[in-house]
Amino acid sequence: MRLLSWNCQGLGNPWTIRSLYDIVRDEAPTVCFLMETRLDREGFKHHCRELAFPNKFIVKKPHSGGGLALVWKEDVKLEVFNYTDNHVLAKVTEKSGFQWFLAGFYGWPDVSQKHKSWTLLRHLSSLVNGPWCCVGDFNAFLHASEKLSSHPPPVKQMEDFGTTLEDCHLIDLGFQGYKFTWNNKRPGAANTRERLDRVVTNKEWMDYFSASSVYHKFSHASDHMSIILQTGSDCKFKCRMARGFMFEERWL
Repeated sequence: MRLLSWNCQGLGNPWTIRSLYDIVRDEAPTVCFLMETRLDREGFKHHCRELAFPNKFIVKKPHSGGGLALVWKEDVKLEVFNYTDNHVLAKVTEKSGFQWFLAGFYGWPDVSQKHKSWTLLRHLSSLVNGPWCCVGDFNAFLHASEKLSSHPPPVKQMEDFGTTLEDCHLIDLGFQGYKFTWNNKRPGAANTRERLDRVVTNKEWMDYFSASSVYHKFSHASDHMSIILQTGSDCKFKCRMARGFMFEERWL
């Protein structure tokens, strides 16, 4: 699976939609998790009609912001079984028969409501049994090094986030590319950059997809960078390498 996660901050304008199409064209994801779309199902169908993903699950409250969209290709066996305004939880079945859980997550941005994010994450942990992966905009960071600003990082918030991940047995999968995924785009000393978007998994998921990778991709259309998750098992990687170096007598 190749998954795109992006807080696009509104898909109602041509510029953002064009950027989404460009990312999909360049990265060829098989699954996309989009946050802050600000579109209901009909709006998504209208504005993103050229997006070549036949399967769509849209979450949107009437007359409100936010909005989530999980879309996937036909060859991906994925079944959504739980959702709220801040998450979509699905079961994925690989061609090998291996099953795991995928959670698209959008944390509350307001400081006074961040405890809701951690309550929700713990709740999702209680719903899954086996390997699972959680990806999205957590609207929080784990370490002081994940914030670049003239203002000090909120220690209590970092501790709460870290404790929640420990309670859920989730591990940060790391990344390649530019360190910060969000930029308030203000000039000078008012500028703040933070790593708010990430992929976390439990050990069972990591053991199976041991050759997976995550990297950040820049876009001018949003304050957030997008995340690309490429899943891959070490076994499959070794098999491909073995086949690549196998001698064939017919080459002579």
